[in-house]
Amino acid sequence: MDLSTSTNICAFQRGRSRLPVEFSIEVCAKAGYKVLDVNFCMAMNPESPLRGPEWKAYIRSIGDLANRFGIRFNQSHLPYYDVDKEKGTEKASLMEELIRRSLIGTAMLGARWAVTHPFTVYGAGHDLSVSRQANLDYYGKHAELARSLGIGIALENDFEYQSDPKQRIYCANVYELIDLCDAFDDSEHVGVCYDFGHANLTGGFHRQNMNAIGKRLKAIHVQDNHGKEDEHLLPFFGSIDWPDAMRGLAESGYAGDLTFEIQEFGRYLPQDLKYLAVENSIIVGKRLISLYEEEKNKL
Repeated sequence: MDLSTSTNICAFQRGRSRLPVEFSIEVCAKAGYKVLDVNFCMAMNPESPLRGPEWKAYIRSIGDLANRFGIRFNQSHLPYYDVDKEKGTEKASLMEELIRRSLIGTAMLGARWAVTHPFTVYGAGHDLSVSRQANLDYYGKHAELARSLGIGIALENDFEYQSDPKQRIYCANVYELIDLCDAFDDSEHVGVCYDFGHANLTGGFHRQNMNAIGKRLKAIHVQDNHGKEDEHLLPFFGSIDWPDAMRGLAESGYAGDLTFEIQEFGRYLPQDLKYLAVENSIIVGKRLISLYEEEKNKL
């Protein structure tokens, strides 16, 4: 198991501005990372080069930079929007093109899995069968493109907000996610990304969740919170029982990398101190991998 982190680890600052992905790659490489998750959510920034006509050249430049630092990409995160609410709008057309470019970019950078979120058809109330079918119809075309590119789509477990108005969110329950994944009947190109922070917001149960997901588990988002908000903290800074979580990860048979998604952890650090969040993540990541290996050896 290699240690990895999303390229958004150094992206967030005060306010809405973001630091470029090139900055994160360089800081992560200098700290010792050899594997990264390329976060294509950067395309949601109106000023992103991914929106321009030279988007492929931009992706190649990211790959060239990573190669110079000896970095490989293991997975990506696709841009996202409210698929049901925005259906038929100009925004939907733009987002679909950015998702298409991001899938192509995932393949160009040599990553195997592109992570994305299932969506909920809120107008159907608690009839989640409507959301199930809508996701099958929608992600079917993206899975087809992924298949043609030799990559896969990893559907991520969601969570339900505890503040009003409280709503049922499709795939906040991992058994809904398992059912959705199996409905595609294509384990080579459709799998599961397990987000520990999201699961913590639905009660935890990481061992049970990952044992149920089993061989479907293709990617993970390692982040912590205090069980109330999606805080994206470094592990051990929230309430997740990480030794138990790593036990569940080992029991699931997961064979991928340990990938952080902790963009909020160092948000308020000045740019010249962002490296502190990255260096701390490596220390914690090595401890988590050690816990994982200890549990794996017991099996």
